[in-house]
Amino acid sequence: MRFYSHPDKLILTHLMEVNEISQNYCDAKYNKAEEILSFTHDFGKYTTFFQRYILSKDKTKNDLNGHGFISALFGAFIALDFYDDNIMPVIIYNCILHHHGSIKNADINLPKNFRSQRIDKPELREKVDTVYKQIGDMENNKEFIRSDYKKIGYDKCFDEFIAQRPVEKILTKLRKLQYKFEYYNESEESYFISQMLYSSLSAADKISAANITLPDIEFADFNILNEAKDKKFKDGIKNKMNLIRNQIFDEVQRQIKDVYKNNKIFSITSPTGTGKTYCGFFAALKLRELLGGNRKIIYSLPFTSIINQNYSSIYSLFENISNFKNESSEYIIKHHSLADVEYSSEHENYTKVKAEMLIENWNSGIVITTFVQLLETLVGNKNRMLKKFNALNKSIIILDEVQAIDIKYLKLVEFILAAASKYLDCRIIMMTATKPLILSNAAELLNNNKKYFNMFNRTSIIPKLEPIKIENFIEEFYENIEHKSYLIICNTIAQSLKIYKELKNSGRKVLYLSTNILPCHRKKRIAEVTDMLEKNEKIILVSTQVVEAGVDFDFDVVIRDIAPIDSIIQSAGRCNRNGKRGSGNVYVYSMVDDSGAYYGTRVYGKTLITISKELLSGKKRIEERKYFALIGNYFNEVDKNKNQEDSEKFKESIIKMYFSDKEYSIDKFSLIKENNNYVDVFFRINYEAEEVYNKLLKALSIKDIETKSEKMLEIKNKVREYILSIPLKHVDRVNDKDDIILNLPKSACEVYYDNMTGYKREEEEDFFVM
Repeated sequence: MRFYSHPDKLILTHLMEVNEISQNYCDAKYNKAEEILSFTHDFGKYTTFFQRYILSKDKTKNDLNGHGFISALFGAFIALDFYDDNIMPVIIYNCILHHHGSIKNADINLPKNFRSQRIDKPELREKVDTVYKQIGDMENNKEFIRSDYKKIGYDKCFDEFIAQRPVEKILTKLRKLQYKFEYYNESEESYFISQMLYSSLSAADKISAANITLPDIEFADFNILNEAKDKKFKDGIKNKMNLIRNQIFDEVQRQIKDVYKNNKIFSITSPTGTGKTYCGFFAALKLRELLGGNRKIIYSLPFTSIINQNYSSIYSLFENISNFKNESSEYIIKHHSLADVEYSSEHENYTKVKAEMLIENWNSGIVITTFVQLLETLVGNKNRMLKKFNALNKSIIILDEVQAIDIKYLKLVEFILAAASKYLDCRIIMMTATKPLILSNAAELLNNNKKYFNMFNRTSIIPKLEPIKIENFIEEFYENIEHKSYLIICNTIAQSLKIYKELKNSGRKVLYLSTNILPCHRKKRIAEVTDMLEKNEKIILVSTQVVEAGVDFDFDVVIRDIAPIDSIIQSAGRCNRNGKRGSGNVYVYSMVDDSGAYYGTRVYGKTLITISKELLSGKKRIEERKYFALIGNYFNEVDKNKNQEDSEKFKESIIKMYFSDKEYSIDKFSLIKENNNYVDVFFRINYEAEEVYNKLLKALSIKDIETKSEKMLEIKNKVREYILSIPLKHVDRVNDKDDIILNLPKSACEVYYDNMTGYKREEEEDFFVM
């Protein structure tokens, strides 16, 4: 009899493929554990119940054709015999049990009591009863099954498991080990072992199932890329800014040679606009060269809006490498939710589905990605995220603009990065112009950075901290307006819309930018503003925090509503960016609504706004050369006042491996704040949007899963161009509620959407989205 794991693949073939792939993914010291996982994870498919399911058109799942629980028991049975009295058998059991979904707490599928072999959970008792029926079924074909397992050296294990039927004994032993671990373990090492094993199994399982030929991973030489960089800037302008950039670059290169042997965590603290992208990237390349071996470089950034720019800058260095165009993805990929799904390799012309899998596995020498992808892999339980956890092993991780991470998570991030450097042998490079108080033991690669901060005096912060209502701010703005370009950065969408409405008839060219306008219009608006500024047109742009990162505007004057100091300094980076106009002014106002409440506190909370006001209070002007001291004082105050409960609770969950079902279990961690009061709506605003919408409906109607996924991946980015999140209470505006997705037809768009300001909201509403 032939047993299939998938319609086109025999179980034995699949098990051997998974073992071969996962051994390459996993650290060598866990080879035996990974072998047990690989050879047992689909053991439950050796039943006739599963064979009927996989080979027939009827895909109705039931307890008997399920394979996860019995496979996990078989894996644990072997692990209990191989490993001493430690947590590894529990890890192996849990990894197999959840290898198709998000990993959960091990005790969910273990008895409450380990002192007897009585199963004291009704739902677990039902699973055990099912396993006995599955073992009985296997006995009818045990010669065929033994023959397969003999080829991989597990035939004796199979014979003993079938003969002994030790189900209750396995479960109670596992519960005892898990109990001891929960009460006595104080190290995060087991968490890293579990994540590494789960990741390697899950990634290998999917690669084998999809019949993907893994392409090689390419690692470009430091000297080749450095020559490309020098050639790129050979004819550059020899101005002060470029000279400073070169000095900083050279100093970091010198310093890393001196400190790399005794350190795993590094920092580069340098002013905005001093070429941190190349500086950090080449520091990582040099580190890889000095350490030896092929280490992946993971370059992470806070916002998707910055990634394309950084990716293009680094990608351009590779273009002279022979045959690079045909195999570029083996050298470098970008991975975020808005990236195109393409994987260039000479191995094969990968479909969108296969390309997505390779990208999600970080199958490349260099990965440009987001903080979300990086940190929710390090602290996560979702299968889709954890597939790439193994790619972090021995990697060099760059965190650019680390101050963008929510303050309440900084201690957690510090903890998990330090642990990754220890247990995964990672190297961490943290880059920032406003260094927060984490990883204070990092080796600074720009030792005399204060010197460079003192060289710049492009802007000055001018605090105007008396509470002011919008109408009074408008009056003051008109009284002081000059023939200059102005950027007004607000904290909430409602605030920005109100200011735009008051200024639009000022006689000046006034534009608007926030996430209240469709992504397709946002791109055009950014290009329009950039073009006007390059032509030296004296425009006024009313915006939200969306301009603080990844948008290289250069205004004469910036006005910022009160915000945390690091955010204010980010805003200052949009003023006199290249220092061509003497010193640009950055005015900081404290705007309030009709009730006297600060708009800033609604977004950032009272504590951070209070600290900012206290540090700015009594100062008439703060020059850029003083920003370094200002941001240092700010983070010192934040450190005294911040609530670290969230970080501490998540740290505990990591140490105890609480993946689910707790207030602060790992599955609750997310860098993105969920807003359940909003829904995504497709705006059928024009002919192009209508075309995309019809393609979406057609793709959603496809029954074949792989074909459907392929079509969805082809159009996903075009679809997102026309989607906005709107308040849930406005859902009655959506005309076609019976359609597959919520959408606004063109006639409704004409009522509820303005081409300049975007979605039309109610006057009294306030919105905190950027």
